[in-house]
Amino acid sequence: MLMIETIIFDYGGVITETKRSHCFSTWASTRYGLEVKLVRRLFQGEPFNQYLRGKISKQQFFTKFQEIGVDADIAFMSRQFVSCNVPVIKMKILLEQLSLAYDLCLISDSTRELTRDVRRRFKHIFRECIFSDEYGYVKDDGILYDIALSAIGTDPTKCLYIDDRKEKLEYPRSKGVHSIHFENVELLRAELMSRYGIDENLLVDDVDNKSTD
Repeated sequence: MLMIETIIFDYGGVITETKRSHCFSTWASTRYGLEVKLVRRLFQGEPFNQYLRGKISKQQFFTKFQEIGVDADIAFMSRQFVSCNVPVIKMKILLEQLSLAYDLCLISDSTRELTRDVRRRFKHIFRECIFSDEYGYVKDDGILYDIALSAIGTDPTKCLYIDDRKEKLEYPRSKGVHSIHFENVELLRAELMSRYGIDENLLVDDVDNKSTD
């Protein structure tokens, strides 16, 4: 049985149901009558990478939407983007349960606005939060994981990293970190118990009278 002390989570697609850029793209395409792929293209280019690295502001990024015919208030669009930050209730409950026995940490490609929202929601759960906008690197740079491991201070072989994208697991694995490819909360709970020996009594599946706030 593998012994784990620290569990590190990705945010978008793990704690939220979908990637935040996908959520926003769906909303924007419906509201403004645009093709989803046209909106998503803005999240695949260098301006968005610079936004995630904290190099440009929300004003500079969302102005790019004018280039595809969206004449909307930037503050309004930014609020809609942040609204995609809402965690899945079952995942929030799982995090609260795990935090009773393990150090939980977060690593995320994020923007200033998203980062503030995540810190507000999870300040009592995560011991360390490593956000791309605060360090100037995204996860694809690799160094963001090194920063996270240094901040955590736990032996990497006693850390577990959870991400919904398999390619994001490769760099942490190269550092000795264990990993789980996230698919859904139920499968994650089962693997935590079967592979890592986490007590099933700690992970009671109970969503009664819970909220995401």
